[in-house]
Amino acid sequence: MTEQIKKTRLSSLDAFRGLTIAAMIVVNSPGDWEHVFPPLRHSEWNGCTPTDLVFPCFIFMMGLSIVFAFSSKKADPKLHGGIMLKAFKRMLIIVGIGLALQLIHSLDFSQLRFPGVLQRIGVVYFIATCLYIKLPKKALIVTSVVILLLYYGVVCLFPPAGLSAVTPTENASAWFDHLVLSPGHLAKFAYTDPCGILGTFPAVVTAMIGIFVGLTLKNDDQSAEWKTVNLLISGNILILAGLIFSLVFPLNKPLWSSSYVLYTGGICTVGFAIFYWIIDVKGNFSKSWLLSVLGINAITAYVLSEALPNLLNLVKVSDQGKGARGMRIFDHFVFLKVFTAEWASLFTAILYLVLIWSIMYILYKKQWIIKI
Repeated sequence: MTEQIKKTRLSSLDAFRGLTIAAMIVVNSPGDWEHVFPPLRHSEWNGCTPTDLVFPCFIFMMGLSIVFAFSSKKADPKLHGGIMLKAFKRMLIIVGIGLALQLIHSLDFSQLRFPGVLQRIGVVYFIATCLYIKLPKKALIVTSVVILLLYYGVVCLFPPAGLSAVTPTENASAWFDHLVLSPGHLAKFAYTDPCGILGTFPAVVTAMIGIFVGLTLKNDDQSAEWKTVNLLISGNILILAGLIFSLVFPLNKPLWSSSYVLYTGGICTVGFAIFYWIIDVKGNFSKSWLLSVLGINAITAYVLSEALPNLLNLVKVSDQGKGARGMRIFDHFVFLKVFTAEWASLFTAILYLVLIWSIMYILYKKQWIIKI
């Protein structure tokens, strides 16, 4: 289903979401996985690289969007049931798309990974929507704090089954995933699935931080300038809180640790505040549309970027006994002839981003939003 783009959309929201999707495409689509610059890789365990900011930024923006989608209906309890039912249906669709993307790569249900990026997005969206609709702001804050502290307790203080450490192969998140799911239905590239079940709960708090930002923007008692200052101060407080919390619960994306939630949430808040100030407050719209092309149809752009390689890989080029498929053709036979392996890999990813952007520009030009 499509609908025309409304002029009342928050331009900074679309632009920041577009930047997030652009970054997601680049880090997920190198020309050669063996040659990637360190900042474009995820941390192996503890720590936080620029790449580790991408997924929480998307969930943060999703939380912000929830406020703009439902703030006018929150005050009427009669509408809550319909909103939550709609959110539940959307969750099922997003989760279904996530599973379908994996089946495109390998039609083997016995090895179908149940956790995943879209699966987490769908579940977090539903839970965050229900919490926002039903709870006042103070209750949302308390709920967020309780989730982060409980998660810290489960993972670090009172781990189940006698676990005595928090390592890539020994932690509460992986223990629970392997308790309820077979290894075939979990990530094959790591023992601890980075989109595991328990980590979904602190991910909800990432969405909550986005909701709090949305509530700030919806506050009519503050000027746009003070809203920006408020967001910048709040974001830096979250960053500091995350760094302090990391002394006892390290920054960790695979676990989606409580400190990681605060730290990345703070960076997202500061980043969005800058976009909001430049685009919506100061009115500098002239170049923001370049990012909005991806941001307005963010999930569609992401799904396209994940599905399209299956079609592109049908094309194979060979030269002097060496062959490559899809986008790797450009990496192997074009960029590698001029640049080092890491730069060739990066330029291939950027070229793929341009391809996705060009396709999404058609939707943008027609002013269509694909509603999921």
